[in-house]
Amino acid sequence: MYLFCAEYAYTLRVNEKSDIYSFGVVLLELVTGKPPVDPEFGEKDLVKWVCSTIDQKGVEHVLDSKLDMTFKDEINRVLNIALLCSSSLPINRPAMRRVVKMLQEVRAEATRPRLEKDGKLSPYYYEDTSDQGSSV
Repeated sequence: MYLFCAEYAYTLRVNEKSDIYSFGVVLLELVTGKPPVDPEFGEKDLVKWVCSTIDQKGVEHVLDSKLDMTFKDEINRVLNIALLCSSSLPINRPAMRRVVKMLQEVRAEATRPRLEKDGKLSPYYYEDTSDQGSSV
């Protein structure tokens, strides 16, 4: 809410682009496990902290360690969507329809069977055969 208020204070306008910014902040909270403002950030907010930390130390330093890194590619894609949504220039933020489409693409990617380096299915993919009928 703080970041939304900060943007409102700068622009004195509430519109779809400010809603998208707020949604981007929520996505950043989910991916980083951090609140929108925190003493750890100093004078920065979550968006500025993420951007500067990525620039200085790399992506791995902003991701929540509690996340399942089996899905690291998908997590990175959600992080990128969050950063697009929270762009400092409203014109650079995607429409919500586009955001939903990008998130659906990430979900589709996450549900595909994964192949290990040896070409075999990952142990994280189990085909459910319980609903396949059996003849008696």
